[in-house]
Amino acid sequence: GRDTSLCRTDTFQLFANSKALSFSWTPSTYLNNPNLKAPVTRPDTSITYYVTANLGKCQDKDTINLKVTPYPKANAGRDTSICFQTSGQLNGIIVGSSFNWSPTSTLQNPNTLNPLAGPIRTTNYVLTAYDTLGCPKPFRDTVVVTVIPKVPAFAGRDTIIVVNQPLQLHATGGINYFWTPATGMSEPNVPNPVVKLGHNIDTIRYIVRVSTAEGCFATDDIVVRVFKTAPDLFIPSGFTPNSDGKNDVLRPTVVGMKSLAYFRVYNRWGQMMYSTSEIGKGWDGTFGGKKQTSGSYVYVAEATDYLDNKIVKKGTAVLIR
Repeated sequence: GRDTSLCRTDTFQLFANSKALSFSWTPSTYLNNPNLKAPVTRPDTSITYYVTANLGKCQDKDTINLKVTPYPKANAGRDTSICFQTSGQLNGIIVGSSFNWSPTSTLQNPNTLNPLAGPIRTTNYVLTAYDTLGCPKPFRDTVVVTVIPKVPAFAGRDTIIVVNQPLQLHATGGINYFWTPATGMSEPNVPNPVVKLGHNIDTIRYIVRVSTAEGCFATDDIVVRVFKTAPDLFIPSGFTPNSDGKNDVLRPTVVGMKSLAYFRVYNRWGQMMYSTSEIGKGWDGTFGGKKQTSGSYVYVAEATDYLDNKIVKKGTAVLIR
């Protein structure tokens, strides 16, 4: 037969191209049966086989050389974890003449054994090694890069307070917190510090860095406006719900209040058009899904300030279309 190259640990079927009745292969090393016409071998090293074919008194002989070379080797490295929107370096090792990584869309320098991986979701990267020494088959290894989800940092909603009103912030999303700046703040290294601001501050933006046990982090901010008045409820005298993004909602501005008991709107026949107890919400000028006509509407609101005093406001607001 023809001399052949094969990879170590692969099986190979020999074949004597003859019409003889009996066969003898030597040496018998690695063969499943040296007396078959087509025995199977799995050699660990290169070897030459001799075959003798007999048909009565006639005899013929032939040889075949098997060149055995090891598979190329690939080690893609240890599985690793990275934070969302960060990257980690892969550390591949090969024994072979060439290689490639797959997929490459989230790799920097994928033509090196140490590319930077920056996937947005957990990804399996496959390192494939090739050889030109005689084993035509590739060898593959896989490394898993686990992406830790984005840290859901939340500093709270923007708010309004009055001078010297204690405001307790409440950040969420991790296990460690750090606020900046520390202006008027009781403790910057906790999720819920208390802030008290004086007349010298009009508006301030606090930024909180939230980190997790894995060392991942994200930031969020909250804007605090300081009114130089006593705690109060401010309700506009009119609004224009025309969906232009300006003055579309009749909404009470709550200053220095810790809770809103209710904000209700009535038409001129005393029918309630809207009610809420959620700070920041307001009436969009509709009732039962229908736009209400232009005109005056009566409102009433009650809130409790940070000193537990109740404030009640009543009045009219004009809906303008």
